Amino acid sequence: MSGLAKHLLLENYTIMGSDLYLSDKTAELEKLGAKIHHGHKRENLGDADCLIYTSAVKSDNPELEEAKKRGIPVVKRSQLLGKIIAQYKNSIAVAGSHGKTTATAMISSILVQAGKDPTGFLGGDVEGYGNYRHGESDTVVLEACEYEKNILDIKPKIAVVLNIDDDHMDCYKNMKEMVCTFREFCKDSLTFVNADDKRANDIFNSTTITFGIDKLANYQAKYVKKNCSGYSFNVYSCSKNMGRINLKIMGKHNIYNALCAVAVCDTLGINFSVIRRALESFLGVKRRNEYLGKAFGLNVYADYAHHPREIEATLSAYSEDGNDYLTIFQPHTYSRTKILMDEFVQVLSKVNPLVIYKEYPAREKFDQSSSARALYDNIKNKDGKDVFYADSYKDIDRILKATSSDIKRIVFLGAGDIYEIAKRTVDTNGYKPN
Repeated sequence: MSGLAKHLLLENYTIMGSDLYLSDKTAELEKLGAKIHHGHKRENLGDADCLIYTSAVKSDNPELEEAKKRGIPVVKRSQLLGKIIAQYKNSIAVAGSHGKTTATAMISSILVQAGKDPTGFLGGDVEGYGNYRHGESDTVVLEACEYEKNILDIKPKIAVVLNIDDDHMDCYKNMKEMVCTFREFCKDSLTFVNADDKRANDIFNSTTITFGIDKLANYQAKYVKKNCSGYSFNVYSCSKNMGRINLKIMGKHNIYNALCAVAVCDTLGINFSVIRRALESFLGVKRRNEYLGKAFGLNVYADYAHHPREIEATLSAYSEDGNDYLTIFQPHTYSRTKILMDEFVQVLSKVNPLVIYKEYPAREKFDQSSSARALYDNIKNKDGKDVFYADSYKDIDRILKATSSDIKRIVFLGAGDIYEIAKRTVDTNGYKPN
């Protein structure tokens, strides 16, 4: 929402907005000229000509109700985004259950390096321009989220599908409906699909270009090797060796993000030397394996992982450098925890030591059966490893103070306010990097 607001401000629209919590994002918007209200109230609407809302907002939101009562046009964020990108000659939308922000940022970084001056809408902050980049060209890059079928409001010239997983299943009857939604999203676009993802394979169309590691693909990573900061690999296009790339971000899953960026940008005619230079200088997105500093003498990292598959991939990347870390996980929404409870227990039971932090409900009402406490109980009852429950940042501090001397790293995981807790832990018990 803040990226969209920045775009409209820079297009000379008058913007007002409200949020439950004031943050760096709202402060940034105020500096750009937006009027920001703390909390949601009917009177916040003022004399607005239109109300834009995110899918996280419930139908009983007072501002939403007031707009409908007064006959003010109400537009969902994804609908407006769809109208904006329709104005661009070249539009690239990255979809998938995992990796959207990183892949979008990689593509954007390559386009910037190539002098294409793209406009970019991202779900996370990138060094240099945050979650929005205002370009002057006819090219736009953005994420397309499948929550509530929002991707169907986006009609890009180029569509990317990184993977399809059982996330946001509170919005779909079954996985078949989700796959059909992705297929509908791609049907009129030049489509780039992960050949190694089983469900993504079900959306192939006549214009599909593939990328992958294990299966034969149009763009394939070969001779994959772990290096000190990430992975290196050779890129093959139709069996021709394009060259080697050395990533500076950890995690084997980021090879797929990089491959998708190579495939898209090579198809757009960007020289491989430019693509390689951009990817090798790419240092990641905030909240994706982000180093925050030290607390209690331990290195502190934060990651947005909030789905079992994301957690498994992220912790696998940390394990490549040893098992000397403590994991602190915050469940995000009751519905996700309820639907994927068995998967969460299976993945997190392998983590030792582990702290479960109180859930971030987002848009949902309390449900004891799928709360963080319920998840903690299920894990503890399963095998009784070193698993702790924390209900506040003070609980986390207490647990960290008693941490074994074998622990050298702390990994905070989750999509809620756990990131703020992680930063607070560093601010009050350690120091940030220069």
